[in-house]
Amino acid sequence: MPRKFAVIGSYEADILWRFLDGVSSAVAMRMRDGSPPGEENLTFLLCELLDANSTSLHALDYPLSQVRTDLESSDAGITLDVEFQTHEHSKWIESNYSGADLGIVLAVNHPVLGQSHRGILVQAKRLFSKGKKREFSLFSQYSSFDKAQADFLKALEQRFGAWNSAFYLWYNPPSTAFTDAEAKVLRAYEASGPNPFRSWRRMDPFLDEMLERGYPALFGTHSSRATSADEEAKHRQWRMTQPALRISELDVAQRIGEHGPPQLKALYDARLESRNEVSFSPFADFLLLLLMSSRYGSDNADWVRLAEGHRIKIPTPKNSNERTVLDELETAPIPHHSMKLTIGSTLPPVG
Repeated sequence: MPRKFAVIGSYEADILWRFLDGVSSAVAMRMRDGSPPGEENLTFLLCELLDANSTSLHALDYPLSQVRTDLESSDAGITLDVEFQTHEHSKWIESNYSGADLGIVLAVNHPVLGQSHRGILVQAKRLFSKGKKREFSLFSQYSSFDKAQADFLKALEQRFGAWNSAFYLWYNPPSTAFTDAEAKVLRAYEASGPNPFRSWRRMDPFLDEMLERGYPALFGTHSSRATSADEEAKHRQWRMTQPALRISELDVAQRIGEHGPPQLKALYDARLESRNEVSFSPFADFLLLLLMSSRYGSDNADWVRLAEGHRIKIPTPKNSNERTVLDELETAPIPHHSMKLTIGSTLPPVG
């Protein structure tokens, strides 16, 4: 039986959040240490860290194997499986049309939480440092941002009728890669904005309606702040690892990148000003929100298959006079990588 959203208890949510946030921090550290990695390398690393078949190649503080063990001790009876694929592209497609870097499919197959498949497309960009010292600042830019690329994704989203289903993934180093003064400002942004997911004790059953209204209880009011010195110490430690991996809705990226490459500060400001948008959300927060709310991602069968890496014919426009760059293509460009996160069940069959 399908569900509009999946309500997951705080214990299970904390387990999933801890794993996903650990992956985010591991990718961010790669930007701080060693030679500057390209966006393709960072995306491949992200997929490897999440994938059940390759994550053991890397050292994570909270590995997927431990996640599964901890979930087994839960009464909710859920499991987590993650797998990814890399897709080959023709040189002609790569040089003429830029599809998404990553397709993500969230699958739920659980007797209590329901059954669903939703997909999103993600374009990844990294923050660029400047100068011989490779210094980052609040005014550093995502220099490879291409407005035409964002417009192409928007046209694709509209043609498939897949609303809130295309996003930008921003790769950032931890605050320790910034000067002390810049790092202090970064932590102030984090302390003033929405808290990480671990402070949400349980997703409200009216989540979708609350998101539509921009209800502040979900996003950084005092009711969700740390209530003890120990909690604040944990939050402070987390802020030092940020901004790490962040997600923005396509509309936010288009708005901020209208007149040039987006700056880190502009995205932080958008996060403070927005209540009901995914403007600059931590990676782990967003994936759990994607899992729990039907507001994000599309269950359109063709869109899901596109996110999985299948070649899908581009739908004909509803208005015959509508002409876009999509009309030059027979099939939509597939993402370079696909990742599937499946919430399964350990519960026995009933009936």
